[in-house]
Amino acid sequence: MMHRLLALVALQTLAGFSPDAESRADDQRLQQIETYVAEYVDMAAFDGVVLIAEQDSSVWEKGFGSASYENALPMTAETVFRIASLSKQVTKAAIGRLIDQNKLKLDSRLDEFLPEFPNARRITIRQLVEHSAGIAHTNRLDWMDMRKSMTLDAIVANLANERLLFEPGKGYQYSNGGYALLARVIEIASGTSYGDFIAAEFAARGYPSIGHEVAHVAVASMANRYSPGPVYGERVLADTYVTANRIGGGSLYANARDLLHFFRDTYSGALLSTATTAELFPLPEDGDVQITGRSPGALAQVYLDFDERLAVVTLSSNSAWPASFNTDIVSLYRGDEVSLTPFTLDHATLPDVEWMAVSGDFVADRFGWQVSIVRKDQQFVFVQDQIQTAFARTTDGEFYLPIYDWLCRYGDYGMDFECRQRDPNADIRFNFARR
Repeated sequence: MMHRLLALVALQTLAGFSPDAESRADDQRLQQIETYVAEYVDMAAFDGVVLIAEQDSSVWEKGFGSASYENALPMTAETVFRIASLSKQVTKAAIGRLIDQNKLKLDSRLDEFLPEFPNARRITIRQLVEHSAGIAHTNRLDWMDMRKSMTLDAIVANLANERLLFEPGKGYQYSNGGYALLARVIEIASGTSYGDFIAAEFAARGYPSIGHEVAHVAVASMANRYSPGPVYGERVLADTYVTANRIGGGSLYANARDLLHFFRDTYSGALLSTATTAELFPLPEDGDVQITGRSPGALAQVYLDFDERLAVVTLSSNSAWPASFNTDIVSLYRGDEVSLTPFTLDHATLPDVEWMAVSGDFVADRFGWQVSIVRKDQQFVFVQDQIQTAFARTTDGEFYLPIYDWLCRYGDYGMDFECRQRDPNADIRFNFARR
């Protein structure tokens, strides 16, 4: 189901937030930020909330797009978003709470909680937290069918059948599987379910919107998930999965205000003991914390500068991934330039001979992605698994792809094409060769 953007987009300042006279906020900078974000909304690449706070005061919070285009629901301060891998930070804080309650130690062995799990005596809680336990990443395992809900017991049982990827403590593998084990440890150590523990420890301590998504249970005020569709400037419902299957590593949701307060309290030492904070949430030397979580229909980004006491949170219910989005907003707020490559769209119909040259099947040199370029209703559509997103042709001969914020250019005779981040400072490139 597609939605025409220009007729439906809503920009609104959320109640309760106004500029602080002592902050760097001024009308010109805030207008620049609003214009920047609105351009992504126009490209069907952002639907969400941007929150800026300075000197412990909220400066500006604005909703863009709609929480539900089907029901014409606006974004509000109460709108909650899936926070994808930012869930791991909440799970890590939950482990910290249990440490402070003397229910486990960071160097406790896994066999204290899961004695039947293979190699449990060789694995520590610290290694699970730091992705150094050698546990497989469930995103890459065939038995993890994200279309069907799985219990945590079933996930743990399946993980028990997987071989360690390396000797615990001797390598690194980002792992949703490891965080599923941490969720089970939290349940055993606390005597309650993972979701109930999260609610008791965090929702009851000043972050009431933080919660664990349960399969097939509706969440009040949850934003619908969208994606740039096969017609440029229009969005479709995102192809999603059972979020609860990412328990521990990607199953949580929150609103922007609570997420800001949670991360500010966590890194400042207000949530955990001094010793536990130092172990789990050490502040980088430059005082900057940047965290991103992403999944289909969700992009969550948090920036904290503890030296300047500045924070920016962006939560989106859109699959598009403009990687520098949050840092660009920080730059605009500070009065710095944002070095995005400008482009102007060319709305002329592409000749058939050019269409025949550039369409086809391609494979990327990075990650081995296999994609197809097809024509639908005079538009060029990028097809990757369940993603179908229209390119927009620019007047200088490039093609803009909103799902990844890429600018792409074809080689001679369409035998290959190269895509790069729109931000010229990103220096991330993908080369696609014809199959």
